[in-house]
Amino acid sequence: MDTRIKALFMIVAVACWASCKKNSDAPTATTATRVNLINASTNNINFYLNGTRINNTTTYYPGGTLGYVAVLAGAQNYSVKIGGSSVPSFSKSLNFSKDSVYSLYVSGTTENDIFKTADVLVADTSGLAKVRFVNASPDAVALNLKFEGTLNEVKFTGVSYKTTTPYVLVKAGIVDLAIYQSSVPLTPVVRDTVTLTAGGIYTYYGYGSIKNAASFGTGFITNK
Repeated sequence: MDTRIKALFMIVAVACWASCKKNSDAPTATTATRVNLINASTNNINFYLNGTRINNTTTYYPGGTLGYVAVLAGAQNYSVKIGGSSVPSFSKSLNFSKDSVYSLYVSGTTENDIFKTADVLVADTSGLAKVRFVNASPDAVALNLKFEGTLNEVKFTGVSYKTTTPYVLVKAGIVDLAIYQSSVPLTPVVRDTVTLTAGGIYTYYGYGSIKNAASFGTGFITNK
């Protein structure tokens, strides 16, 4: 065989081998996690992940949640814009582990007003519900949560800003709740009535300004 033909054959063979190897390479895996985004501020906001708006349909109202949405795991850039504004109020890098579940609270307009908690969603199997409490009010030094009515028990005391309590087990049914400032334990800031289902997992949170009753609100999330 002519030397030039041998050389050409070798070049074609190497090119084919490289092409086949390249085509057989596994695609880059995209890891994801689930995050429940909670607007615990008093503003209408839009939420962005790496520059792409997450709440696609409407502006995100105070006290609202998006439910658990799939987002990229690892360190990603999150930003918030006030409704109608094209300029972010703040941007912050947040790191979420893959294949996990989180709640992310936005309670104001600076990067210090965002916090997260890992959600362990293991239901009770004895017919009870699980409830936890979150203080998302920036000027609430400490809050108490009381289960009123037939339960008549203060379940959480001295819950500081950005704190998420552990879950407590509560009998299923209609439950009356009341939030108090720890410094004024006899005068409720707000009262609510919620319905708990056996095996359900719930988050009750206070947000807004504790110093202004008109702007203080509560939210109730069914986590599972």
